[in-house]
Amino acid sequence: MGDGAISIRQATTADAEALLPLLAAHRHADEEDEKVDRYRERLVALVENPAHHIVVAEQDGELLGYAAAQDYGPAPHRDWSIARMHDLWVSPDARGRGTGTALFEAVREWAEHHTKVRVLEWQSLEVAKAFYAKLGLSGERVDEADPRELYEIEVHLPARE
Repeated sequence: MGDGAISIRQATTADAEALLPLLAAHRHADEEDEKVDRYRERLVALVENPAHHIVVAEQDGELLGYAAAQDYGPAPHRDWSIARMHDLWVSPDARGRGTGTALFEAVREWAEHHTKVRVLEWQSLEVAKAFYAKLGLSGERVDEADPRELYEIEVHLPARE
């Protein structure tokens, strides 16, 4: 790990290649080349899609982690939308130094300043429960029988005029 400051910024299409190993590590993917190529294509498309918000944590030119969220848009019966955080992952070497918190805050800030989003939701594995608890967030167990121990977490953002 470098000595420079950790910065959080919006992902660019140029980051897609560097994000692939992080995505694979997060998903525990040991995929064949064809599937990795599809991830790459999808990542480039999502980075350019205004309904998606993908941010990266970077230090000394190295990507340490990423977070990805999506604005689902308003339902027919309301003028506000729900955003879902699909991923928040930090390289094991970079954990415990505020990287995950900074990535989460970047997603929350995007949702709060994105005029139509009022609820940010996501699912967390048991392994990340303590991380979210440190941020003052707790979730409801999704399914007691599910061995993945998933928790549903929601943050209600200030209502917008």
